[in-house]
Amino acid sequence: MKKLLAVCLSALMLLSGCSSSQTSSTTTSEPATYTASAKGYHGDITLEVTVDGDTISDIVVVEENETEGIGKDALPQLVEKALETNSINFDGVSGATVTSEAFFTAMEDALTQAGIDVAAMGSGTSETVEKTEETLDTDIVVVGGGGAGLAAALTALQQGSDVIVLEKTGVLGGASAMAGAGTVATGSKWQQEDGFEDSPEKLKADMLANGHNLNDEATLDIYVNTTGAAFDWLVSEEGANVPYKRSGEPTRTYSGEGRGAGVVSSLADSVEAAGGTIYTNTKGTELIVTDGVVTGVKAEGETANYTINAKAVILATGGFGANDEMVPDQYKEFVYAGHAGATGDGIIMAEAVDADLINMDLVNTQPNSMILPSGLGQYCNPGVGGAYNASGAFLVNQDGVRFANEQGNAWDLMQAMKENSAQYLIMDQTSFDAFNKGMTNSNIYSEEDVETWLANDGEGNPFMVTADSIEELAGKLGVDATTLQDTVTKFNEDVAAGTDEFGRTLSAPLSEEGPYYALQMYIRYYASLGGLHINENMQVLNTAQEPVEGLYAAGEVVGGLEGDVYMGGTLFGWAITSGHNAGNAASSAIAE
Repeated sequence: MKKLLAVCLSALMLLSGCSSSQTSSTTTSEPATYTASAKGYHGDITLEVTVDGDTISDIVVVEENETEGIGKDALPQLVEKALETNSINFDGVSGATVTSEAFFTAMEDALTQAGIDVAAMGSGTSETVEKTEETLDTDIVVVGGGGAGLAAALTALQQGSDVIVLEKTGVLGGASAMAGAGTVATGSKWQQEDGFEDSPEKLKADMLANGHNLNDEATLDIYVNTTGAAFDWLVSEEGANVPYKRSGEPTRTYSGEGRGAGVVSSLADSVEAAGGTIYTNTKGTELIVTDGVVTGVKAEGETANYTINAKAVILATGGFGANDEMVPDQYKEFVYAGHAGATGDGIIMAEAVDADLINMDLVNTQPNSMILPSGLGQYCNPGVGGAYNASGAFLVNQDGVRFANEQGNAWDLMQAMKENSAQYLIMDQTSFDAFNKGMTNSNIYSEEDVETWLANDGEGNPFMVTADSIEELAGKLGVDATTLQDTVTKFNEDVAAGTDEFGRTLSAPLSEEGPYYALQMYIRYYASLGGLHINENMQVLNTAQEPVEGLYAAGEVVGGLEGDVYMGGTLFGWAITSGHNAGNAASSAIAE
């Protein structure tokens, strides 16, 4: 992250609506505590900062609702660094940019209340750090500490290999930490015991249909034929032993305890317990190639540059959704909702060895999204599902007119949304409560956040408003009141018939009494669907379709699995499956 100096922090405070209050004496002759807040990823981060003279003696995070495994893990690091250096003029935690900026903004406010000149506090990092040059030797180096990389590392460790994991950000997990952790388990023991009828052939057919036959069938075959065994390893005591939810009901997909953050945390603990070495804040920059064989990685850490010699390299660096130079222009009109670290590093490294790339023109987009105060997109599937089932919730466009089956195929809904300049989710009290229950139960935001957003009355993000009547609501949306009322009337008439012109099965009308609510909805993009071309042994192929000896890949850095849109449960499933497969393949190859 670019160094945040005092002038930047002042600008951020104005932009983020930082609020503050003094909780004790303003003098600095005795210890005094000051409270300040700033907008984080999901909502406000509130700090209590105790100052003794010119010294920061204590920092307490009073309130936060940051992402598990990312911002939530970054905050303790930021607190520790500020106390250690008695400064806030240091780099934030990479991979948790929004959280870091909010922390710095709130800290500056609190310190300013205490009468401290933030710019004069000195720097928490030396501007003239001279990095050492270190050489390390290992069997396998895994570049990327997300779900795929950690699964690969643990598998290789269990096969007897020495493993080093490199993670460029300050927190492990990557995009996997942001995921819901729904994991397809086709062919697994759980699925068979729970009586769900499934097969690799059926999963493949479903994914081809979902991806509009733009999938790479060879990559898809790897997944559908091995995901069951990988899931068995993931949940078994002799395998990764990651806690997963199981009701006993027939299902294709199971969900990890604690969502994606819980899964990657469990994997990381197991990697370290098995003897793996994990370097955070350490970016792989270049593949080492000897006589056409990949024999290691060069990397840059905070205090050292590394030459890591290895018998095999596994690239698990994620996608390229956060790299505007790599994302095709047609996706940039949508809101980004992915991981800040998804900058295509593995693809760039592999291109230097003539790696073949496939489906680079495809990035995953999805409907049912809101914009958080941070300006980033957030999926709302847990909320819309509850709202549509609970009562008469529906979508309207910029004219106040319904335009699609809100509960239909996500692809079809998204195509309809692309024809609009705006769309709003209209809800009554029952459906609004159900929407928020789904979102808060998924730890996406808090009830306090909802109160704040409604109080903002359409100012800033998210655009969430309430009104006592449809006419008043129309005014806040800037749509014709008569048109919106006609839409409500038509919807409620369709409820009596049980269906509508879009084929949606309707069970409940919009209430005839307010209050009413509206939330502006968007299309989001996040996971890139193109990347490295691999063979059945998880080896990266070159442009001549020959394996690059010593180089393997797993996770989102691999292209071709999904076609032009992902199917639920398969992205996280692919991270685990491909990581497990790559760890096995690399370990087997170096053992020969």
